[in-house]
Amino acid sequence: METKNTDASASEPTTEQTVAAQPVIDTQSESPTASNESPDSHQSAEQAPSAQNKPTPWGLIFTLFLLLLLTFATTAGGYYLFQQLQTQRAETVELQQELNRTLQTVLVEPNQRITSLEQQQNQFKSSVDLAMARTLEQQTQLEERVSIIAQRNPNHWRAEEAKYLVRLAGQKLWLEKDPSTATSLLKAADERIKSMRDPSLMPLRKALSKDIAAVSAVKNTDISGTVLTLDTIIDSLDKLPLNRAETHFSADELADTEVSDSIGDWQSNLAKSWQALIDDFVIVRKRTTDAAPLLEPDQQWYLVENTRNKLLQAQLALYRQDQVNYRNSIKLARKWIYQYFDLKDQLTIDTLATLDALETLKIQTTSIDRFEASNLLNQLVTYGNLMTEETQ
Repeated sequence: METKNTDASASEPTTEQTVAAQPVIDTQSESPTASNESPDSHQSAEQAPSAQNKPTPWGLIFTLFLLLLLTFATTAGGYYLFQQLQTQRAETVELQQELNRTLQTVLVEPNQRITSLEQQQNQFKSSVDLAMARTLEQQTQLEERVSIIAQRNPNHWRAEEAKYLVRLAGQKLWLEKDPSTATSLLKAADERIKSMRDPSLMPLRKALSKDIAAVSAVKNTDISGTVLTLDTIIDSLDKLPLNRAETHFSADELADTEVSDSIGDWQSNLAKSWQALIDDFVIVRKRTTDAAPLLEPDQQWYLVENTRNKLLQAQLALYRQDQVNYRNSIKLARKWIYQYFDLKDQLTIDTLATLDALETLKIQTTSIDRFEASNLLNQLVTYGNLMTEETQ
């Protein structure tokens, strides 16, 4: 009996056990053998209905429902994520294919350009190789010519030197207007031909002699010296004094107003003094010379600058060998100096004398267009000898 009570008190019936045990309890209460039970069994029966009448635990039911709902939501979410993953994977594959097609389309033009550039490079390389071959061929020919020239007679180098001297003489004569130096250079070229001691070169020496005589006949105009002289006059223009107003009166008028030192002439002196006092109110004097034109101080700068400009034009005409403009500029500058500057000053006198000398300068121009020896020298250098008229 103690064992049964221990078991009944130790084991708590669950919900399912309570529901299942309810009919049994009702059956036992209606059974005729219930009175034959022992007090202990009756006590156990009283405890059983109290356990069966215990309320159902709703928290457990809510927990089970929540677990089921969570399980369903988890399953639905996992399925949704799986579908999204499959869709994204399909889109990725499609995007990759589209990218590959785009790259292939875009890379077509660069590939074509690269191919075209490679073809152009090959063509350029071929042309460079061809040019290099031609250059090497020309270099070989040049070396052969140099070796041939080196094996010539030493007189060939003298002929080359004479040709250079004649060309230099032409530059001195036509560019620098220096006939004296040109004559010296032509004489030096004739000395080179003479040192060759070749009788067949007499026509060349004769031509050189004619050229020397023609150049020597040209008078040497000192262009540089004349330009420097004009520079000196230009620098001294600021130092030239201008004219001053000086009036020259007649000697008779001055004699009538002079007072003598003799006491006996006191009456005439008194009359002269009285007359001079009266004449101070109205003065009328006679001038025997023309009045020189005067300039205001602020106009002196314009006069000096215009004179300087004319002298600069004369220098330019010298370099251009323009005789007319040179003389006109010198004349006009001299006229202004003579008209507006002090003619009693020594610097003005020297300047006018220098301009008078420069005005008479005659600019010589050469009529020589070409040296007669030039063609013969070219023949000598090219062929090693002079060509006769029959050969030409």
